[in-house]
Amino acid sequence: MQTVTMKVTAKVAAVATGLAMATSMLSFAPMVHAAAACDVGMTNLTVGARGASVTNLQKALIGGGFSIPAGATGYFGAQTKTAVAAWQKSVGVAPAAGYFGAKSRAAFNLSCGEAAGAGAGTGAGVAGCKPGDLFSSTTGQSCSATGTGTGTTGALAGTDGTLDDVTSLSQYSNEKVGEGQKAVTILGADVKASKDGDIALKSVKVSFDDSGVTGGAATRLNRYLNKVSVYLGDAKVGSADVSEFTESGSTWSKVISLSGDTAVKSGQTSKLYVKVDSATTIDSNDLVDTWKVELANIRYVDGAGVYSTDSTTGDLDSHGTQVLINYVSYATASNTKLTVTTASDSPAKNIVPVDDVNNTDNVTLLKGRLKLDGSSDALLKELPVTLDGGARNVNALANTLTLKIAGQTYSKSVTAASATATITFDNLDYTVKAGDTVNFEVLADLNNVDGATMYEGDVIKASVTTTNRDYMSIENAQGDQLSDSNEKSGTALGEYQELRTKGIGLKMISSNFSVAAGQSANDDLGTFTIRYSVTAFGDTAYVSSLADAKLSGVTTGKTSINVDRAGTATIGGTSVTLKNTTDTTLNAAGLYEIQEGETNIFEVTTTVQLPAAGSAGQFRASLGGVSWTNTSTQAAPANTYTSNLDAFQTAYYGLN
Repeated sequence: MQTVTMKVTAKVAAVATGLAMATSMLSFAPMVHAAAACDVGMTNLTVGARGASVTNLQKALIGGGFSIPAGATGYFGAQTKTAVAAWQKSVGVAPAAGYFGAKSRAAFNLSCGEAAGAGAGTGAGVAGCKPGDLFSSTTGQSCSATGTGTGTTGALAGTDGTLDDVTSLSQYSNEKVGEGQKAVTILGADVKASKDGDIALKSVKVSFDDSGVTGGAATRLNRYLNKVSVYLGDAKVGSADVSEFTESGSTWSKVISLSGDTAVKSGQTSKLYVKVDSATTIDSNDLVDTWKVELANIRYVDGAGVYSTDSTTGDLDSHGTQVLINYVSYATASNTKLTVTTASDSPAKNIVPVDDVNNTDNVTLLKGRLKLDGSSDALLKELPVTLDGGARNVNALANTLTLKIAGQTYSKSVTAASATATITFDNLDYTVKAGDTVNFEVLADLNNVDGATMYEGDVIKASVTTTNRDYMSIENAQGDQLSDSNEKSGTALGEYQELRTKGIGLKMISSNFSVAAGQSANDDLGTFTIRYSVTAFGDTAYVSSLADAKLSGVTTGKTSINVDRAGTATIGGTSVTLKNTTDTTLNAAGLYEIQEGETNIFEVTTTVQLPAAGSAGQFRASLGGVSWTNTSTQAAPANTYTSNLDAFQTAYYGLN
């Protein structure tokens, strides 16, 4: 991806109180206290117009030095047309034809409103009023000179407020600006008003210096940026397109007018930020270019209506703070990263009941999550999933694989005659929102156990592996693929599901613990009991009545219990017992018989002794597995249930 380094110097302007206003502002200086004279309404005025709006326009023109010999008569005639044309020419309204339309009205409102300094307030929420206006720009209604307003600056307390200090924010020292990225903060400053009164910020002059740019056309600012905006706190108060900036030597500048609530209260500090929208592309020749940005001045008004321009206060002219801007790929700038994880409720290793005649549909094999960090949305187009059939070809076990993601469903046929295969869901077009975590689920329609291609006890699992992640097609908001090395990580790994037409299912009920103190330091005994249910499906099941303790796993032909001390396996059991609390009857082979669809409750108990004198620790017992069979005469059942046993354990208990 293309990158560019832009060095940006935060140089915010300083105050020169009492500097002259623009020519258009001077035009109506005599009207400072004549609020009504600024109200020219919203109707376009031309020869033949009559009324109060014409009268107010004539008074303002006469007061500004533009002659109307007949005076303010309220009739728009040839003399008024000539005066309007002269005024238009003086303030740059073109064409200067003497027709008072929307363009003239906008210039008039600005000049007359700002000259009438008593209008620092905006009225009691009058629509269309902004700081400095004496009447609404949308309704023509008068704006109170001392109103409080809502959503605008309102009245300014005191009459002698000044800009007391400007301090550059040091956290903007190494900012990343990505191609096409919007509202990237490149510098900021604390703006503090003096204790003499409130001030309202009216404009800031933003300048970019291209002295670090190497050559030719690269010096055009619009090669790098599209828009520059000014914020006061969280509120956007002004902006300008880069096309509006004026080039002078190596500098591109623009005075950006501010509106809305721009007041800085007496003795208080507000944070001012400059943000940019970057260009969507940048030429590779521009990668070494640097820029400096500065706030050349800040213009403000105090409660007495006095306008001042500051270009020397605080850090504004110190050149002491340089902000380095790295022009990087959109994904890098937006810090986009996708993380794939296995959901906590994804199926653990388990026995799945299937049919020997009909297919079994919608069996969940995997649940996962996609978490998207950063500020960019991402479009997920393709998600590959690995299907693993153990010793069997996947098409012998499943006929269809389905992906469910955020309420949407996509299905693919399973046709691969191989033990592992990649099934790619390639028609997704699903948008993952920045900051969101999206759940997904992989399900299979399973074939029937026919004893020819699919057998009792076959296994199947689904996973999103590292390879799947590499080949996942997902794009950021700029249409660039997220790269696996930096922007994608993690996996979602399923566990084997054992497919059977008949078998047993276990459910955890409870556990408990008791301790018996011994006569010496190493003969305390802890007794652990795990209580669980066993349900037979598809046929009558027979469960072993024998039990033992193992470091891990299960002994074939028995029910096993495992004990660990602070996570380290240990065998300290003086006894292990297994009891069927539902039916204690044993058949001739010494097995518990459970009819199809019935449930029996079992308890397995072990007693643990401390392993060494004086030692203490945290002990826990876990169910290692249960041996079972569908054959009534098999005294040592060959099948072992070891699925989904994470919950079949006691809590850790301390023994002394």
